[in-house]
Amino acid sequence: MHYLYRIISSLIILFLIVSCTKCTTDHPEPNIVEPEETNQTDMLELIYKIADEKNMRVISDLNMNGGDLYQKYDPEYVVEQHKIFIQRYYKRYGNHKSFWGWYLNNELNPLKSDEETISPFWRRVWKAAVQECKRVAPNSTVTISPFFLLDENGYRGFEYLQPIEYEKWWAQTLKETGINILMLQDSGAEHLGFFTLEDRRPFFQALKNACDQSGSKLWINVESGEVAAKDWEEAINMERTDTQKWVYTQTEWLSQKLALAAEYGEHIINWGYYPYMFSGPSVGPYPSDNTPIATREASYASYKAYYEQQLVMPKPAQGPVPIMRGTLWWLPAEVSGLSIQEFENSIRFQIEKQAEIGFDILWIVNAPANMQWAIDKESEK
Repeated sequence: MHYLYRIISSLIILFLIVSCTKCTTDHPEPNIVEPEETNQTDMLELIYKIADEKNMRVISDLNMNGGDLYQKYDPEYVVEQHKIFIQRYYKRYGNHKSFWGWYLNNELNPLKSDEETISPFWRRVWKAAVQECKRVAPNSTVTISPFFLLDENGYRGFEYLQPIEYEKWWAQTLKETGINILMLQDSGAEHLGFFTLEDRRPFFQALKNACDQSGSKLWINVESGEVAAKDWEEAINMERTDTQKWVYTQTEWLSQKLALAAEYGEHIINWGYYPYMFSGPSVGPYPSDNTPIATREASYASYKAYYEQQLVMPKPAQGPVPIMRGTLWWLPAEVSGLSIQEFENSIRFQIEKQAEIGFDILWIVNAPANMQWAIDKESEK
């Protein structure tokens, strides 16, 4: 998600690196304790291990990400790189029972249904990726999480497309590629807090129609982070001056979005838990920003109360319970300043806090860089 990467790339996490000066004598002076070695293990291996223990499922992204691959590479190259990565990744982590799915981390500006140049590129590379994922892991699931544009007046310079265009393009794309699950971002590309439920509904219906026609499943990616703008004028001014204020989507409003999502999707996934509502300190293997800890933890507690309330309510006659099942978790490739035990404790803490609010899916992004880091470290030994 480009907006997530913009947030992450603008943030700097400072870690305290402790150094030790040894004494010149043969024996250390009394009361001087050597610090633990600052290190980390294979983060992905640890996540899969903990997910195994907790009966959770893991979805991880592929190596060729971004919506601009079409401008950079020919399809043959992308297909080959996908195949190499999928084989290496499955060989390394595919033995885990929590190994469940793959994520095509490509976000495109919406394409018209009669577009004839870019569309074949994406359908070809996605189809090849799906085929390779299914070849190495026949029971695995391939997902994608696109957005729609709600800027009907073209304030941001992009062409607005009617919902029927999304339905036609995605119905054909899903049918040709075999993608199993489309996880639709619920707040459009703009992620603005003033969008209404009725603004969203036509696009939800269009993508549901596309999934029904192609045999794919529709999940809704309900976002718990948004730009706090009261209208388009304020939103555009914020964007032009780079003063967007990103905040937690208040639980009362979030609950309404979840109810709408449950009308259309088979499951509900999330973006926004990181960085706006997670518990614990900011230092660790997850995206963080300048949101105060107290604010994040209050948001977490508010959603947890909602979640627990949903558990005791009668189950809906149709559709899922309107709760989030997992969140996008962007992992840095390296975390400095933590001992091995501190590192594992941090990962365990985060997974346990997710499990406490009903998350049983770990949706991991930046997996390729993490795998490569682990391989490089092993080769140094």
